[in-house]
Amino acid sequence: MPWGLVGVDGAKKALSEMLRSGRLAHALLFCGPQGGGKRSLALALAQALNCAGPAPDLSPCGECPSCAKIAGGQHPDVSTVAPTGKRNTIAIDDVRALRDYLAFRPYEARVRVAIIRQADRLGAEAGGALLKTLEEPSPDTVLVLTAESESGVMETLVSRCVRVKLAPLSRPQVLETLGGKGIAPRAAFLLAGLSGGTIGAALGLDQDEALGVWDAIDRVMGLPSSAQSLRAAFDWIGSLAENIEELRKRDDSPMDKIVFLDLVLGCLRLWWRDVSVLAATGDQGRLLGPPPSPAQRRQAQGLTARRVASLEAAVARLADGLGRSLRADLLFENYWLDVLR
Repeated sequence: MPWGLVGVDGAKKALSEMLRSGRLAHALLFCGPQGGGKRSLALALAQALNCAGPAPDLSPCGECPSCAKIAGGQHPDVSTVAPTGKRNTIAIDDVRALRDYLAFRPYEARVRVAIIRQADRLGAEAGGALLKTLEEPSPDTVLVLTAESESGVMETLVSRCVRVKLAPLSRPQVLETLGGKGIAPRAAFLLAGLSGGTIGAALGLDQDEALGVWDAIDRVMGLPSSAQSLRAAFDWIGSLAENIEELRKRDDSPMDKIVFLDLVLGCLRLWWRDVSVLAATGDQGRLLGPPPSPAQRRQAQGLTARRVASLEAAVARLADGLGRSLRADLLFENYWLDVLR
């Protein structure tokens, strides 16, 4: 497949045209959703600029020594700067080191490529240091900045870049890709629904964990009485609390707790979103998650706009509390009390 990426056809076409015309800018800003292929496309561009046998559209062959080194992260003329530390910011020392590195001619590449990931995490000082590099570009260097949205990037940096937008993939594209990786249909439907149309986000989710959360919601909402549902919800909260505590203790991956809580929130939102769609249209083809369960069909019966508003308010309060690092078990208890009353 051209450029080695699924979807993002507009971005790939734009890059091919720039390369064909010889008018590739010295600085580009790739904008698109998290997990949407920005880093992969930046690496593909680095390959294309240095490929020994590019395709007719000037996309890289992916097989020559230069392409192989770049794909393996071993090319001396392709470097990456990314946020680090507890504050998740790009350090000015890293930008200065990049600037010093770019002052020399490439070791073996025709064009040296520097990738600045999450450019919206550049502070004023680091952004100012990078601005000097953008204002005095080397003819054999291309800089690629990536961000979810240009609105979060310093305006002075944006103004010196050519913007390339990566749109989310269609649902069929995501499902086809996940199926090609051996993911079973039900899990693929759930991962696709949670990913927002980005392959990276879908593949970054633990499918067993996601299905476990989805089935737990289904189990709670599928019981015949509110009292039974509340008991099941509180049992699940106990399991969640144990899981969260284990994740909190992981020194090697402090983000695991946040990722897991985001997964739970995503499943709650998607579960009720599909219930609302069923209630409003009855059209199963419009659902984003797995095929509807009996519990979802039952909840869809008689669902009112007032009930939908209360459900949205409940998950908003839950998300706000989790974002402020309040006790997760108490927040989930309040959520289910709101939903099941």
